[in-house]
Amino acid sequence: MADDKKCIALDDINEAMDCDNMDNMGGIVPSIIYGYHEDVATWPDYPTKAETALTLDEAGAFKGDVVMKAGCKAYKMEITDELAEFKISDQGEVGGESFLYDLNIIAAKMRKKIFGFENATKGRKMFFIVTDNNGTNYLMGDKRRGAVRASGDGSTTGSGSTARNQNSLRYTFTCPRKLVYEGDMETLLTASPAG
Repeated sequence: MADDKKCIALDDINEAMDCDNMDNMGGIVPSIIYGYHEDVATWPDYPTKAETALTLDEAGAFKGDVVMKAGCKAYKMEITDELAEFKISDQGEVGGESFLYDLNIIAAKMRKKIFGFENATKGRKMFFIVTDNNGTNYLMGDKRRGAVRASGDGSTTGSGSTARNQNSLRYTFTCPRKLVYEGDMETLLTASPAG
C-alpha cells in the first residue's frame, strides 16, 4: 500500500537522535502559562493527512498557535523549582484509547493569591502550556475540552519548622493524541486591544 493511502508514514527512529537532542533532562521549567479556556479565540489544530501521509514529526505536534480573544491574555505562574511534574498516561479501552495529561504543581507557602487561583479554577475549564527541561512545550486544552482541576494533596503547613509550607495543585486534560506544542509562547501573554 502506498504511503499516501496511510494516515501516518512510518520512518526509521535513530536511538542516538541528532546532535541537538542528545541532552535529556528531567523535570519542567518552573514557569507555566495558563488562562481560561473561554478566553481563547483560536486553538491549534490536530495534525491531519493532506495529499500524503503525515511524517512521524508532523503526527506528533499541534499545528498553529493559541490565540487569545481581543482584550484577553494568558498569564504566567512561577512555581517552586524541582517540585512540579507533567506526565502523559495511556488510558481507555481498545477502540477508545486516549491520553491523560497530568500536571502536578507545588507552590511554596500557603498564601491568599494561590488560594485565589485555586478558587478561580475550581470547576472552570482552563488551558496550560508546560515546558519541560529539554525545551519541549505541551498544551493542555483544545477547542473542545479544557484542563480541569483534579483532587490533589491540598495545602499544608508541614508538621515541623523545617518542613515546607506548601500548596499542591493538580490539573488534568484528556487528549485523543499525544502531541507537543510548537506555537506562540509570547504574543498570548499580551492582551490585544478590545474591539
